[in-house]
Amino acid sequence: MSVAENRAERPRSRRSNAPMRRCIVSGDTLPRERLIRFAVGPDNIVVPDLSERLPGRGLWLTGRHDIVAQACASGSFRRAARRSVTPLVGPNGEELADLVDAQLAQRCLDALGMARRAGKLVVGFDQVRAALKNMAVPEGSKGKSAILLTAEDAADDGRNKLKALADRVAESGAALTQLALFDAKTMGGAVGREQFVHALVETDTAGAQLCAAMLRLAVYRGLAAPVNAGGSDVVPSNVVDME
Repeated sequence: MSVAENRAERPRSRRSNAPMRRCIVSGDTLPRERLIRFAVGPDNIVVPDLSERLPGRGLWLTGRHDIVAQACASGSFRRAARRSVTPLVGPNGEELADLVDAQLAQRCLDALGMARRAGKLVVGFDQVRAALKNMAVPEGSKGKSAILLTAEDAADDGRNKLKALADRVAESGAALTQLALFDAKTMGGAVGREQFVHALVETDTAGAQLCAAMLRLAVYRGLAAPVNAGGSDVVPSNVVDME
């Protein structure tokens, strides 16, 4: 899969006052929302702490699968903790980097279910197409923002039609984030359906949480570049993963 950007103008970044943390692998100092915290338990096992609530000194890594894998392979956790520690291994032998991916994915699916319960989820090709057309921005008006979700196993015809429409709507001034991170069955299960292929969620309170979770997972999987480097706030970046 590949990632491209909508032609809509990227929102301008804003300087954040959020705390900065240093990645123990790269040495880069980054806004906390761009890193993942790990903690060492009393059994000297390194565990992911996505909620950033576990006690003890945090070990921070840039939020990417390859960085977490590198930390496990290179002994970065041991050096940062200044003692012998072991990265968590899943019950079926899953490595720590894959366990983090699974946790990030579950957060996305939980947020998707929340958007559905809030009545913010538009599902189905025709319904999404109509909702996208309603997002077109009249000249001089302020555009809405939304996430267009497409299943990884979507048919090319429907996928390409909605992408083309979304690109035109984005050009009118709407802020659209297009993502494809799950298959139809997985997305459907999150909202109590057998499956769904296309959905649209406006990025108000429920949608903003979903957008942030989806973008974080896309960055972790290497499908999108980190948003707003240099300590600025994380905002939707019109990331597209539609292939």
